[in-house]
Amino acid sequence: MDEFRDIKVEPPEFNGNLNADEYLEWVQALDQIFETKAYDDERSFKVASLKLIKYASLWFENLKK
Repeated sequence: MDEFRDIKVEPPEFNGNLNADEYLEWVQALDQIFETKAYDDERSFKVASLKLIKYASLWFENLKK
């Protein structure tokens, strides 16, 4: 997948909205990016966790503790 390394793609943020459709759209967008960029699970997890904002970020920080 080296042909995609020069393409800049900004993964979308997720704020913890309880709307299931918004969450599924976020997951689908991330999956497409991770597959195209050939990210392994560890890198995918790190990128996804960086895109959590507001309530989702607070939830994740509490989960880590």
